[in-house]
Amino acid sequence: MAATVTAVLGGIAAVYLFLRFLLDLTQDAREPPVVESGIPFFGPVIGMVREKSRFYLRLRDTYKLPIYTLRMPFSRMYVVNDTQLIPELQKQWRTISFAAIAADAGDLVGMSKEAVKIMHQDLKSEDGFSVSWPKYIMPAMRPGEDLDAINRKSIEVFSADMEKLRAQGTVQVGLWQWSRRIMVESTTEAVWGPQNPYRDPAIAEAWKTFEAGFLTLSIFPLASLFFPKLVRARELAANAMIDYMRNGGHEQASGLVRKRFEHHRQNFGLSLEDVARGELGNTFAVLGNSTPCSLWVLYHIFSDQEVLTDIRREVSALVHEENDGENGIINTVDLAGIRESCPILLSTFQETLRHRAVNPGPRQILEDVLLDKRFLLKKGSMLMIPAPVQHTDVSAWGEDAREFDHLRFVRKPASGHKKPNRIAFRAFGGGHVLCPGRHFASIEIMALAALLVLQFDVVPVAGRWVEPKCDNSPVQAGFPVPDVDIDVELRPRDPERRWRVTFTGTDKAMGIVAEDSIPDNDI
Repeated sequence: MAATVTAVLGGIAAVYLFLRFLLDLTQDAREPPVVESGIPFFGPVIGMVREKSRFYLRLRDTYKLPIYTLRMPFSRMYVVNDTQLIPELQKQWRTISFAAIAADAGDLVGMSKEAVKIMHQDLKSEDGFSVSWPKYIMPAMRPGEDLDAINRKSIEVFSADMEKLRAQGTVQVGLWQWSRRIMVESTTEAVWGPQNPYRDPAIAEAWKTFEAGFLTLSIFPLASLFFPKLVRARELAANAMIDYMRNGGHEQASGLVRKRFEHHRQNFGLSLEDVARGELGNTFAVLGNSTPCSLWVLYHIFSDQEVLTDIRREVSALVHEENDGENGIINTVDLAGIRESCPILLSTFQETLRHRAVNPGPRQILEDVLLDKRFLLKKGSMLMIPAPVQHTDVSAWGEDAREFDHLRFVRKPASGHKKPNRIAFRAFGGGHVLCPGRHFASIEIMALAALLVLQFDVVPVAGRWVEPKCDNSPVQAGFPVPDVDIDVELRPRDPERRWRVTFTGTDKAMGIVAEDSIPDNDI
């Protein structure tokens, strides 16, 4: 027995020494320092699985490096801590590429080999498929007629839903499930129009299953054999979207869908079926982060009486009483006003993004890069700019960086609070990888919050607000998903009041991120 134990321990030691030698041999001295190498190659994997986004915070606080390397089996990853490095790497978008990652999504949604090949062509050129489409759709997503149309439709859905709720009196719901349902309904109706395939509950449920498991499909080979449920869910949603396209649903859809169709089909020649499958990827973009984000915005507003009071006072100023003749007094609110007249609501929204976003900000290195004339980034590696790292940086946000301050983005510098560092605000990405749908998502979530604040009291069934744990949140989630829902009562305020909700247009953008003050062509 002793000999067996000795042999096993000796084998383990030999493997360890070999892996250590291999790591040292393949690490260039010019690369960012390697950390978390106690268990060569496997230590970072263990840390990511156990700690999720907290992993990057621990490494930042432990090693205090501007950028470091994680060595994993058959791959290396560079993680950026120093905010001052971000502008430089954003300038090198051709070689530090998000488009390469977006192109890989074609396989995940089942697009043809021909389409996937087109998506991977010219990744370093603004004329390439994966680089060009975000900017191509920008006219439909910047402030203007198309953006007003989708925001107006989503608000119509909110208003109709709340009208039904108020008629029922006090109702008990799970805040996460309720906010997710209403966000999915409003967003899909606004984006895909009268033939919205997600109206079918079976398709909506199939999408939900696929969304939760897409990372599994991306990691494991032969996924169709080992995870047939995920593949069936994807195919059900994909076939519904293909039927939608064949029936001309996109022709009545939002400007976003029409521009995507024009880009994919007319400019690059993708088949109708591939364009339809590409819309599954678009579903990730329009639903993946906005649905959990809406939950946290509502949580931070209603769980803090000071926040609720400030925002209720602000949005109530938008309400006007009108005499509707025989029907009496009606309360009219134009929710377009939240863009310019509700700075505290906007600040609360931004602070929720800062406080809750956990997106990793991935990039792929397409060529060897010397970053900041100091750090060699090797071709084929991944680079991460984790939002939690930037959003809790004391040098960027002040000593209270880990606290939620709903007034953070509206306080004057003279108040003694540190002025927010907009470069460190990474909830919508930045530079060439700035989310084109940020204005839609921002108005939509703020409008939902404004309507709920005006028309309902939200009271926790437990008697007090308790922040839910998110230990089992999906790794790919851009915002934490709670393990257990928050049971609340929606109690109508002034049930006899009648409401008319409108949304007029404007071509003025809100200053959500630093780039909103820069013309699109300069980003």
